[in-house]
Amino acid sequence: MESIESAALARNDRYLRKFVEALDLCPFARKCRETGRLHRQVFRGDRPTDATLAAIRELEQSTEDQVEVALLIYPEFTAGVRAFEEFRDEVRASLRLFYCVAFHPDLPMDLSDANRAVSFLRRSPDATLQLVRIATLERVRSGRPTGTFYLDTSRISAAELPALQRSASVSDQIAEANLRTLRKHDPAELERLLTAVHKG
Repeated sequence: MESIESAALARNDRYLRKFVEALDLCPFARKCRETGRLHRQVFRGDRPTDATLAAIRELEQSTEDQVEVALLIYPEFTAGVRAFEEFRDEVRASLRLFYCVAFHPDLPMDLSDANRAVSFLRRSPDATLQLVRIATLERVRSGRPTGTFYLDTSRISAAELPALQRSASVSDQIAEANLRTLRKHDPAELERLLTAVHKG
């Protein structure tokens, strides 16, 4: 029988490969994964705060060559989107070297504008915290892109680059590029694709 941890990793793998990479939402996602700079960890329990903070302490000791992006996956978190966002805020307070955003299977699909579309991009199979190293994002701002998610510098004009401020939701600031990508596809087909990814 497949363990909860391995099942969660399998769902996440499908999400990365069949949604993020297949739709070319980020040209750096594949590179980050294939070069081994993506760290993924599954946490048991409804709100495993202590285990998460311990993992973050270890991640903060890693180098950029070791970890650019970390995905902390919570398959047993059942309290809903709002509670998970509160958990994200709690985790953010302990971070020094990473930005943190929340992904969740119940986030809505609304492609009416760029800010609302961000939620759909983050509709992962399980509640997940994405940690992106600040140094990695700073290198992107300086014009030397490296691995992260949902950041395609080829779709950002030189005039827009200074707008990449140091904030916990840098991806929100480049959401227009991702909205254009999503709007190339039929919304119903995108829904079916994510449903298939979630169910396997």
